[in-house]
Amino acid sequence: MQTIGQGINDVTKYVMSRTMKKSDWKNSVFLKSLADIKKLKNSKGSDIQVHGSGELIQLLLKNDLVDELWLKIHPLTLGKGKKLFDNGAIPAAFSLTESLVTPSGVIIANYKRAGKVKTGTVGA
Repeated sequence: MQTIGQGINDVTKYVMSRTMKKSDWKNSVFLKSLADIKKLKNSKGSDIQVHGSGELIQLLLKNDLVDELWLKIHPLTLGKGKKLFDNGAIPAAFSLTESLVTPSGVIIANYKRAGKVKTGTVGA
C-alpha cells in the first residue's frame, strides 16, 4: 500500500525558504533568489509547481513567471486571509482549459496563459 508522499523522494524538489537551510527529503535543492527561479524556468525539464505558498505565487505573478494556474475554489468563506492576486501582479490573460465541479461543490479549474489582456464586457 502506497502512503501519501511515497515516491516524492524520487523527484527533485526545489525549495525557497527564509528559515530552512536543509531538508531530510532526498533530492531537495534550495533556491536563494528570483534569479535562481528564472534560471530554473528557462532550463529543460518538467513543469515547476508551487503547492501552498501564496507569497511565492505573488512573487512569480509580479515577475511574469506563471504559465498555468490550477485553482481549487471551495464553497466557503473564512473571513480574512491571504490574497492570491495581490498588489503588483502584472496584467496577464488566461483561458480555461479544463474544469471539474466535485459533488461537494469544489471547482477545480486549469487556466493557461492566453496572450495579452483584452478588455470588454462580461460574456462577450
